[in-house]
Amino acid sequence: MKLKRLMVYILSLVMCLTVLGVVPMQGIGEGVISSKAKDVDDKRACWVSYQDIYNELRDKSEAEFREAVSDMYDDILDNNMDTVIMHVRAMGDAMYPSEYYPWSTYISSDRSNPGYDTLAIMVELAHEKGLKIEAWLNPYRLSLSDATTKSFKETSYYSKYKSYIIEYKNNGQACMVLDPAKQESRDLITDGVKEIVSKYDVDGIHFDDYFYVSGLIKWLEDNDKDVPSVQSRKDNVNKLVKQVYGAIKDINPECEFGISPEGNLDNARNQGADIDTWLSQDGYIDYIMPQIYWSDVYKTSAGIQTMYTNRCNAWQNINVNDTKIYVGLALYRVGEENSYDQGWSKSSDNLAKQYEKALSLGYDGFALFRYEWLGKSISDSELNNLNTYLDVLDGNLINYAESYVSYTTHVQSYGWQSTKCDGVLSGTTGESKRLEAISIALGDKAGDGGITYRTHCQNYGWMPWVTDGEMSGTFGEGKRMEAIQIKLTGAAAEGFDVYYRVHAQTYGWLDWAKNGEAAGTATFGKRLEAIQIVLVEKGGKAPGSTKQPYVTRNVSYTTHVQTYGWLNDSYDGQASGTTGESKRLEGIKINISDKLYSGDIEYRVHCQTYGWLDWVKNGELSGTTGESKRLEAIQIRLTGELSELYDVYYRVHCQTYGWLDWVKNGEVSGTEGESKRLESIEIKLVPKEN
Repeated sequence: MKLKRLMVYILSLVMCLTVLGVVPMQGIGEGVISSKAKDVDDKRACWVSYQDIYNELRDKSEAEFREAVSDMYDDILDNNMDTVIMHVRAMGDAMYPSEYYPWSTYISSDRSNPGYDTLAIMVELAHEKGLKIEAWLNPYRLSLSDATTKSFKETSYYSKYKSYIIEYKNNGQACMVLDPAKQESRDLITDGVKEIVSKYDVDGIHFDDYFYVSGLIKWLEDNDKDVPSVQSRKDNVNKLVKQVYGAIKDINPECEFGISPEGNLDNARNQGADIDTWLSQDGYIDYIMPQIYWSDVYKTSAGIQTMYTNRCNAWQNINVNDTKIYVGLALYRVGEENSYDQGWSKSSDNLAKQYEKALSLGYDGFALFRYEWLGKSISDSELNNLNTYLDVLDGNLINYAESYVSYTTHVQSYGWQSTKCDGVLSGTTGESKRLEAISIALGDKAGDGGITYRTHCQNYGWMPWVTDGEMSGTFGEGKRMEAIQIKLTGAAAEGFDVYYRVHAQTYGWLDWAKNGEAAGTATFGKRLEAIQIVLVEKGGKAPGSTKQPYVTRNVSYTTHVQTYGWLNDSYDGQASGTTGESKRLEGIKINISDKLYSGDIEYRVHCQTYGWLDWVKNGELSGTTGESKRLEAIQIRLTGELSELYDVYYRVHCQTYGWLDWVKNGEVSGTEGESKRLESIEIKLVPKEN
């Protein structure tokens, strides 16, 4: 499962990110979602905390409760998630009828029985809607403030459990926890878990990071109490974890047990979370979900740190047992402005980039903390970008009923754009924003067949071809798209031509390319800023001029010149060398700048003393350096597709004679037997006439 997901990700990482569409000049119809099975077998969860329950579900009639839970689940489903992690015990309480804990004030303000089984309804509705549901428990915590401590002490359970409760102060507030060192604590927690697993069809039991919390340790230290060593803390927590795991599996082997420790590994260990044992031995957990709540623009005294990525790597590095690992993502931090973790305010696609990074490292899914932020306007951009990324992973593209092609682009600063179709512009103009990734899919009206495409990306050159909604480009690397090729396949290719044009830095809108031709700038390194794509019935009229869809350097070359050494590259008919200085060419390297087609450029020189040297190709040296030998003549030719599509023309500036006439395709340019030096050269590719 992990290998499958990783392969899907690797394909997408070498390219770009989004969802595109295809059209032939018809009107735009109503949008419908075309769902496919997930390509990535991952978990996508949302934490619903006690605060969320308090805000949404407290003191309701059964009908109101059902409606509120249903709405909550719909919000989660609308954001591409498949699992709800429901807080059912936060403060030594129960958000369900329990033998071991009082009713929670977050469900019923006076701790009275609301008259219906809240957790049974939560489980029932989750499964009806296709969601998995896990019961989230704080195993040790009983209270975390004066108010919650007072509330718990007023229940009969306080006196019942008092002998194994630790009371302490944290930030001036009274707090209580079950003593992790006591077997009575472990038995109580385990009995509570067994109660849930035996009575309710939950898909998992979920513990968070509330073990030996820092406030408790500090209070023990400040009050000269016995402070258990880090190893003792781990031993005590391990006894509980192993006991709970066994109890769950005895009742329902299919019910998973997972823990979400703090994302800082050393802090987690210090609190008693023996993460190294859990991730190296069987019998403790089914999954780990570290809370990695940092961005990759984190300011420290040493400079900007990729804090999120570093922590993701660190967790996976200790996962020697290949335990399922999910990443906890900080939805609650989006848009946050502070002086140290600056990424949240600098970008609106942190979550999408973070999940992409996690997948690339072998993670099995994510969870968002927490539900309340799904409905906040500050979250809109981040969630839109994350959802677009998830749609691309799933192959869920918006296929408009009246469209032929749909597409989406990832734009600098803005992230993933909404899906466009049938010639509608995707990207920006006039804002100097680069396109970084793209995804394209055929619409319903294109019929059978497919669409395949590839992009030319900064630093990488031409990427591999991808198909039907896959991503091409890069994501999270700040790399510009520079050119694109698009082709139809199957029946679609028989019935339609695909036309596309791009808005490029410096050049503006270039002309329309067609059926696999390149559009953009490629070797000139100009960013693509926008794109339009349409389908036209086979042989139909092009949507506009097709004269120049692509601006490129076809051939590059450099010469080694007497006195000067190697010169900078020249391109497409520019002179390389000198004239009027009596300087000899001594060596040459020639290359195809833009490898759109198969084939090579081959060449050989006639060199002083040596005569004709062997043929070389594609940037290899022909001639000499450091021997003061003059070049006297040259031959250049093309092979493969290049030779079928282009003629190579070249001319030389020769001692005594000056510029000689142009020759082509392997003919000799220069002199033999006259001891005349070559002083400069021009080379260009010329498309063959059809």
